Amino acid sequence: MSRILLVAAMTTAFTAAPAAAQRLAERPWWERSWESTSEHYWIKTDLPRDEARTIARHLDRMYGEFSRRLASLPARAPVGLNVYVFRSQRDYELTLRARFGVNAAGSGGTFFVTGPHHGLALWTEGLSDGRLRHVLQHEGFHQFAWSRFGGDLPNWVNEGLAEYFGLSVLAGDALIVGQAHQRTLDRLKDAIERNTYLPFDELVGMPNELWMRRVNDGQATLLYEQAWSMVHFLVYGDDGRYTDAFERYLRLINSGLPSGEAFRRAFDTTETQAFEERWKQFMLTAAPSAFVTALERIEFLAEGSWELARRGEYPASLDELKAALKAIDFSHDFFGHSRLVTLKAAADENYEIPPDARCAESPVFDVLRPDLRSMLLRERKLEQEHPSPSIIVTRNVGPRELSIEWRRDRDDPTTFTYQIRVQ
Repeated sequence: MSRILLVAAMTTAFTAAPAAAQRLAERPWWERSWESTSEHYWIKTDLPRDEARTIARHLDRMYGEFSRRLASLPARAPVGLNVYVFRSQRDYELTLRARFGVNAAGSGGTFFVTGPHHGLALWTEGLSDGRLRHVLQHEGFHQFAWSRFGGDLPNWVNEGLAEYFGLSVLAGDALIVGQAHQRTLDRLKDAIERNTYLPFDELVGMPNELWMRRVNDGQATLLYEQAWSMVHFLVYGDDGRYTDAFERYLRLINSGLPSGEAFRRAFDTTETQAFEERWKQFMLTAAPSAFVTALERIEFLAEGSWELARRGEYPASLDELKAALKAIDFSHDFFGHSRLVTLKAAADENYEIPPDARCAESPVFDVLRPDLRSMLLRERKLEQEHPSPSIIVTRNVGPRELSIEWRRDRDDPTTFTYQIRVQ
């Protein structure tokens, strides 16, 4: 059974009178937002209730995954799981600064602890679902980790695990983990070959103050991506040889042992050079994941298909779609790994899915037109008068296939939104 995973766009209509709506909008966010609870979270938001429920369900699902996968880590003390979801970035930044003294300028989301206050905060306006999902999962892990470790978890582990879960994808009843992006691997391989990566000793022992100083000095991408790669290596490297020791390391920190002593006991060494050499070999041969690459690129193709439909073009094959997008020099921007990423129609790789050991055959995209024969008479008439954008699906992608589902606006038959389904 397929599950709706990603919503590309949505519209909301205010039913209040214009003057009342204006007065409501002028009130401070804290006064005009509303509260609710989910299975695990207390949520304060100004989003419509259906959007808030979708976010709450996702948070609850991820909390269940954190708890299940880190079941050996008991909570140190009851910690309230407070979540603040803002529609606009402006309200997000102003409210966090005024209410909690948190400078969140330029961030998509944050988990903060200031005195007695703590919470997960994010804004949603204009964000793609992929970006929103990453923020919920990355910052959601930080919130979960605080309940298990307090402030004792070293940054490289905290950020590495947050990215590990941030890159995962909920698909039906499964969480797809262990995903690796081509761009991330390329940057890490380049850093290794140029010897510009951070030595293990330096990264493992880096105090919080130095970590933040380096982030502010422009090294955020290297820090976060190398932290992710170290966790990825400890989970999957050398056929899972280090997984048990890594779990022991986390349990020892959870019990209150300092990180350095926990590392020595768990891995039976204080020498990180051997780990560093094995990590370099592992990363230099690492391959991108087909699923997460397809997920990113199918969004690019869907956005391109919608742009072509607005121009009255409806490609019926991948080759036709590729030629049409190149002809208009199409590009699509989104946030990935805390940086703006642009996918361009001119790059042939954006129409391809990399090979993956989890895929029995070569994975590919396919482009289709709607089947008029399967439609009801009214739907068929609408499709003939106002054609929907081309459908994009994947073939041979593991562990799940992806497809684009277009939805026609009830009030305007020429307007569409799309969802990415995981099957």
